[in-house]
Amino acid sequence: MTIPAIRVASYCSSPSWGGLEMNVVRFLHWNNENGLPAVFYGRPESQMFREAGRLGILVRPLNSTLKTGDLVNAFRLSRMLRADGINRLVVHQSQDLFVGAVARRLSSGGLRFIYSQHMHIGRDKKDWFHRWLYGQVDAVATPVQWLADRVMEKTSIPRDRIHVVPRGIEMDRFTLAQPDRAAARERLRLPKDKLVLGVVGRLDPKKCQDTVVRALKIVHDAGHEAHLLLMGNQTFSEGDEYVMRVQALIRELAMGEFVHLRPHQDDVEWAYAALDIFVLASKSEAYGMVTIEAMSSGLPVIGTADGGTLSLITPGETGLLVPPQDERKLADAILALVRDKDLAARLGRRARREALERFPHTRQVEAWKRLLIGL
Repeated sequence: MTIPAIRVASYCSSPSWGGLEMNVVRFLHWNNENGLPAVFYGRPESQMFREAGRLGILVRPLNSTLKTGDLVNAFRLSRMLRADGINRLVVHQSQDLFVGAVARRLSSGGLRFIYSQHMHIGRDKKDWFHRWLYGQVDAVATPVQWLADRVMEKTSIPRDRIHVVPRGIEMDRFTLAQPDRAAARERLRLPKDKLVLGVVGRLDPKKCQDTVVRALKIVHDAGHEAHLLLMGNQTFSEGDEYVMRVQALIRELAMGEFVHLRPHQDDVEWAYAALDIFVLASKSEAYGMVTIEAMSSGLPVIGTADGGTLSLITPGETGLLVPPQDERKLADAILALVRDKDLAARLGRRARREALERFPHTRQVEAWKRLLIGL
């Protein structure tokens, strides 16, 4: 088929560097690699901006500190879109929808505006403002059907503009190039021959690392000496209150010897290689790229029976599910895997097989290409 001249851009005002921001950079990088030239507009001081530039993506600084910042950014964005010949604009967080929508109104009629959904939609958004806002959106790309259902339920966006586009990962990092466990534990300063659980993700109340620490204490009280790796940075610009709370809980439960806090690292495959069990304890996870990464690494995964995790894990087949913020049920699931090594190994094998089939990044690339061209 002849591919029309599609030129893609993403605008993202986030200053952080977490799963959403990494997905934005991957989206643009993979488009570049597959013949759809991509541009990134965002904060020049952000790691997202630096990482996009490092990967050869064309980057444009866009960040106003004025009180009228959104309107200023929308005006500047519309000029940049015209100058760069962009005809597909993608935003990835709800707070950027207004800038994108106004920029679309100020731009030529050939510009198509897409919202790539990463987070939940909370309350109903059918008031006059949101009807206008979502009326500017040509398509919504959402990773799982249940999020698509929420968009239909809580907004006025027509069903035919909502597309399920599963997100994927570059599998080779977690399969063919998976590091050696002994080397990974040495690198992360973890015990060589002990059971190690792990949580990968920013230190944030929504990620519920405190629940995992409490579950670890229950596991110890049951007679099993396990260690816990918590890898991630605190949420940008939200202070260190939660980090201090987790640290205080570790001291209170006398778990200091067994809980290992490590900062985020880009080559996260080393973390998965060091683990025996992966835990996703979030009380509300829209999708969970770390869950897919852990599954691809062949780890038994314990997730929360909530949100997008329900679409990723088949309980008893590719992982175990527990209620959110329930340290007792989480501890029971950990103990079940500790006591039944065959179960843990079987879940890990099936999880890897499922991930290889459902979540390779090539499927995401092709789905996005069809959507972008189809508009």
